[in-house]
Amino acid sequence: MIKYVPLFCLFLIGGLVSRAVENPVAVPPASSDAPEAPLPSGELLSDHVAEAEFTGIIHRKCMFMTSLCPDKCDHPKDFATFRIIKYLDYRKPGKYGDEKQEKLMVDVNPAHKPILQDASVLKQISALKPGDKVVLHWSHYYMHQDSSSFPQRPVISIKHLSPSGEAEKE
Repeated sequence: MIKYVPLFCLFLIGGLVSRAVENPVAVPPASSDAPEAPLPSGELLSDHVAEAEFTGIIHRKCMFMTSLCPDKCDHPKDFATFRIIKYLDYRKPGKYGDEKQEKLMVDVNPAHKPILQDASVLKQISALKPGDKVVLHWSHYYMHQDSSSFPQRPVISIKHLSPSGEAEKE
């Protein structure tokens, strides 16, 4: 009887391992395998247009907060940082919208796909050099999808400023 205990333990462990492989959390599906999800609904909480200076790209490391860390978590991110020089326009129709900011950080990893972020904005950001002055337009939305609600802060547009301080035509 005792000689069958190790064999039984291996059987149990084998069953757990095979379930872990089938679990979609343990092995995230490839992006091409996932069906297109319908766009969530949302409400505009604040809208910002500001003159800003690109200060560079920073890397934020994984904080090791989940069981998928650090290999499968997507926590490490690269952010483009902008220092806000002055506001050109600001609206806050929602009670909980963002106040005026002194800096803005934009996730520039192509693997992270915010729902409302346009890919052309990431191309424009990748062409910037530290010290470049731009006019940034971004919004703060509160999105609703299935039974989840979450904030989104997409950059709507980026326009380079000429040395005279006027937005260049794109």
